[in-house]
Amino acid sequence: MTVSSPPRILIIGGGYAGILCANRLAGKLGSRARITLINPNESFVERIRLHEVAARTDAEPATRHSLRSLLKPSVELRLARVTLIRPDEHRVDGVDVESNVSWTERYDKLVYAVGSGVPVTSVPGAAEYAHNISSLEATHALRSRLAEVSDDASVLVVGGGPTAIELVTELAALRPRLQLSIVTSSRVGPTLSVKARTYLTQARAMFDVKVLEHTPVARVTPTGVRTADGEDIAADCVVWAASFAVPTLARDSGLEVDGSGRLIVDEYMQTPRDPDILGAGDGSVVDGPSGETLRMACATAIPQGAHAAATIIAGLEGRSPEPFRLAYLVLAMSLGPGDGLVQRTRFDDIPSGTVLKGRPAAVFNEWNNKYARSVLAWERTRAGAYRWVKAPRSSRQVAGRA
Repeated sequence: MTVSSPPRILIIGGGYAGILCANRLAGKLGSRARITLINPNESFVERIRLHEVAARTDAEPATRHSLRSLLKPSVELRLARVTLIRPDEHRVDGVDVESNVSWTERYDKLVYAVGSGVPVTSVPGAAEYAHNISSLEATHALRSRLAEVSDDASVLVVGGGPTAIELVTELAALRPRLQLSIVTSSRVGPTLSVKARTYLTQARAMFDVKVLEHTPVARVTPTGVRTADGEDIAADCVVWAASFAVPTLARDSGLEVDGSGRLIVDEYMQTPRDPDILGAGDGSVVDGPSGETLRMACATAIPQGAHAAATIIAGLEGRSPEPFRLAYLVLAMSLGPGDGLVQRTRFDDIPSGTVLKGRPAAVFNEWNNKYARSVLAWERTRAGAYRWVKAPRSSRQVAGRA
């Protein structure tokens, strides 16, 4: 009698989506599957806290964690870079980080959870002259640069979303003599309600920040930036926090992607052409019947990782998967130590009228950040422990912040 081997499940990416997916699969399937998570480094970094790391050295211990400590013992961890996905062969190619040895690995199911980073090459000069906080290494470089400049140096942050806001307010609170500016092509806090944006503009950490809205940056120079109108704005340090980009792995592998390179998946988190490949988190976009385009955030990645696992489990057990549903509740951000802003949202991520401000919002935001990591530990201990609020089946999910 021939004994079939357990299905081989590969997960590319060790962020929120990848870890949650791996732990749920391992806890639910046990020895019925062999699960490997592939990531280029052994650390899990809470990117939602990197603005704190950029501003002060004591923030890093709460931001960086051993990836092995967050994974169930039965999950294999391979420190490697995946260079190509071969869907027709059900294989991936990769290179081990430490040995630099190339390899190829077969899979029965593949979860694409590669996350996102900052597109520093989208504007000329950004890669050469602008810093960012897309990774711990990039944040270290920014912190080193900030340590070199004088106390009253000029720091210009490009972008108007939560990343830019949290960084500039953290710097304003901890280094009040810096000449801080935000330059954005739209407006600061574009997805906030009028009430929330009013509080943001009047927050104490924003009081001395120069804000230039509706001012696209055309080039980053060694001495600052040049706007689309040809104006040169001088700065001792430029930080690019304008938007997110994803790795090119899906596009390079011939998988179906959207205009930004995100893997297109259906409402079951499967790629339409190959249901054995699933996506979750920032590197994927749901192209379901209700037209979901969800915000790039851990609030999206964690439930998507859990749902990708549920789809795989249902298939292996001969059941039909459920469509993915998610109800957003809030958009929370820090405005420097002791201050914050929490915008209540409808299930479809549209702002509602309720806004929490000041210290209560700061306390909530800190709890929210801790919760995002805690659910990974809960799932490691008991598969299925993490639950999320699901939108009604008739609800239409629309674009949120990116």
